[in-house]
Amino acid sequence: MKNENRAASLLSALLHPLILPTLGLIILFNLNTYLSYSIPGQAKKFILLIVFINSAIAPVLSILLLKKTGFIKDITLDDRSERMLPLLLSAIYFFLTYFLLRKVALPSLLYFYIIGATMLVLLSLIITYRWKISIHMVSMGGFTGFLISIALLLQIDVYWLLMLTFLLSGMLGTARVIVNAHDLPQVFAGYAMGVGVMLVLFLYLKA
Repeated sequence: MKNENRAASLLSALLHPLILPTLGLIILFNLNTYLSYSIPGQAKKFILLIVFINSAIAPVLSILLLKKTGFIKDITLDDRSERMLPLLLSAIYFFLTYFLLRKVALPSLLYFYIIGATMLVLLSLIITYRWKISIHMVSMGGFTGFLISIALLLQIDVYWLLMLTFLLSGMLGTARVIVNAHDLPQVFAGYAMGVGVMLVLFLYLKA
């Protein structure tokens, strides 16, 4: 049981919501699409840096500061009530990311990606007010929905990447239950919301 918990905790850390937004862009920039060629290398590095700072570094620093000042008791945010302020700050950071990237002429798909992430954080914030939805699965669902969307929009074959993502999603959902962070409804709801929001948003872009 101890090894099982350790493996579940490790997987939760490797597929952390703070990592996936940047990972999604890295994958997008390395797929054989027009985006790989239309955006200069330096611009890609700038975009990745902005997204990583605002979606990973800034939230981590904010959580550490909130812990130090006594606003939260635990940096893992296991207590539902302690997730509210970090989620609000994350939404602000994502909005700032969108604002900064709008200063650069980029394909609209990238803007929609950031908008989708912002919407998911805001929806998670609203739901968390009453219920402890799985943020890990919201993020993983958003990542999955993003992959499905770019496959449809850009007409590219990401079959094996999607299969791997579905497998990891199932493993992550199981891990969140094993470590007693969430129950199955919270896991399924988070994943469904993540996939659904991204798909609806990108289908709107296609229309």
